[in-house]
Amino acid sequence: MLQHWKEFAYYCNHVADKDPNAGKRFYELGDANYFDLMGAVRRPTFEPHFDVITPFLAKANLEIKELEIVAITPECGYATAYQHYWGTTTDGNSFDYTYRTTSIMRRIGAGDWKYVHEHYSFPCNMTTKAADFTSGADAHGNIGKKGEKSGQ
Repeated sequence: MLQHWKEFAYYCNHVADKDPNAGKRFYELGDANYFDLMGAVRRPTFEPHFDVITPFLAKANLEIKELEIVAITPECGYATAYQHYWGTTTDGNSFDYTYRTTSIMRRIGAGDWKYVHEHYSFPCNMTTKAADFTSGADAHGNIGKKGEKSGQ
């Protein structure tokens, strides 16, 4: 699974802007289910979502932090990480997010790992109801009185 992640990061940083479709090899397209930053993408509609969002965000950089991979069986595993993703959309707007991700992967055929489910999220301050697009706060920093961190 680690090799999958290395190749996926390389694709995002060096290939996606030239050949967005090359990224389809990382996904079980017909069986992928996503809780994306923009909303839920239910199977079997992941490929049309990929066809829109990947070219839109292709001029980007990806940095993966705190990646933890767990193989549950020889054919199934999951990973958690922070992903820092920044760049420019096709309409010229810049973006810069650090989000949390949980990925479920399945080994297909002779050993290719594919994403079958991913869940992306940002922490939310429960008092202000504002998302933290840097994913910098810990859970306890997001509860308590307005403008005050828990435990103060």
